[in-house]
Amino acid sequence: MDQVVFVTGATRQQGGAVADRLLADGWQVRMLTRRPDSARARALAAAGAEVIAGSLEEPATVERCVDGVYGVYSVHPGLLDPEQDEVKAGMAITDAAVKYGATHLVYSSGLGADRGGQPTKREIEQHIAASGVSATVLRPSSFMENLITQSATVGIADDALRTAAAAHVRQQFIALDDIGAFTALSLANPADYRGRTLELVGDTLTPPGVATQVCAAVGQQVPYIQRPIEDLRRINEGFARGYELLNSGDGSVPDVGIDELRVLHPGLMSFQDWLSHKGAELIRPLLNTRP
Repeated sequence: MDQVVFVTGATRQQGGAVADRLLADGWQVRMLTRRPDSARARALAAAGAEVIAGSLEEPATVERCVDGVYGVYSVHPGLLDPEQDEVKAGMAITDAAVKYGATHLVYSSGLGADRGGQPTKREIEQHIAASGVSATVLRPSSFMENLITQSATVGIADDALRTAAAAHVRQQFIALDDIGAFTALSLANPADYRGRTLELVGDTLTPPGVATQVCAAVGQQVPYIQRPIEDLRRINEGFARGYELLNSGDGSVPDVGIDELRVLHPGLMSFQDWLSHKGAELIRPLLNTRP
């Protein structure tokens, strides 16, 4: 396959999962990073990705990345990267995709973006819709991998699962590999996915339900401990606001049709599937060894 896809955020969790999937499927991947010498950038280059040094804050660099590509995967870290103007970057990539005639753009927004939960992502969605570019919007729920990568704030550490969610709250989760799979489907079948918005959920569980499944997978007790909102607020105000909405029900979203998603992507993972596939092995190093 000789088509090139420009993947933003390829050295981060979500963009990295997309880049890995596209490379595995035979696409050519072009990526942009401020740190081309990082271990992740070097690994992607070794796998065949074209690495361009620069930033999404540089208009000429954005155009260079999009010029001549078949497709674009656009994702922006928002609160996780205060150096980036999320809306400006999302709009610039969309405009470049229109200017250079990209066949299809996939934008990764966020679950509930159309219901007031993530206004910056909703603004980008609206710009994409108005631009006329062939596009698919993905709205992923919380990543299963966040239980590991965000353990300093909300995740598994010190033999317990800690988040600021109330015990009764049902949370929706998606595996990063499945975001990669839906991106690949959209890019390979633009006529089928043009104009579609997919809310991505692989499982819905309460925090104690997550802890119970983790316990069974790793073979030791991993209880759920609710973290005070104020503790989280001292680390990240945006995360704290998100959990306040979740606990109040004001940020809730209707149940997503997981069965319908699985028709499109039969390999869609439940939380238990993810634990069996990779999650348990990633979690074990975070736990104290039991005699």
